[in-house]
This record gives sequence, C-alpha cells and structure tokens, in this order.
Amino acid sequence: MTDADTPTLDQFAFPLLPDLPGKVHGIVQLEPFVRVQCDGCGFIYDGEPGRIALGIILSGIRFNHRLCQHPKNPDRRRLCRSCRATEWGQQ
Repeated sequence: MTDADTPTLDQFAFPLLPDLPGKVHGIVQLEPFVRVQCDGCGFIYDGEPGRIALGIILSGIRFNHRLCQHPKNPDRRRLCRSCRATEWGQQ
C-alpha cells in the first residue's frame, strides 16, 4: 500500500445533518434517543432513550466556550475529542 492508497479522515467523514429547529447547534435528533454530531468529522453519538441531557454530556462533543464568545470571529462548532485536539489543541 502506498501513501496514495492510504485513506484519509475526509474519506470517512459523515455528512452533516441539519440541527433540530429551536435546539442548540449539533443536536440532530431527540426521539427516541438523542443524537449529537461533530462539526469536524461528522461523527454521531447516539444516547440512550429518555436520557437527553446525559447523552449530550457523555457524547464528548463540545463547544469551545472561549472561542464561541469571541467578539470578532466566533467559532460556534461542536467538536469531538479527536477534532478538538486537531483544531483547538485541547482535549
């Protein structure tokens, strides 16, 4: 296998689903269970039925609150742990 044959992360990325109307960005489903999606790679976390808040917390897909509040160039993406390390240099 050569470098040209090696798959890249982009080839495995999931398409981004639309946010649920009236919900926080990255929440793509609430019933029968919560689904939270990463803006970087498109990974989707599926929570347990009836445990919406717990699913959002346990997903590990988070906002960077410092960059989200930036007055000139806010970054409102919700990223998984791997994408946070790559994009923001944090876990």
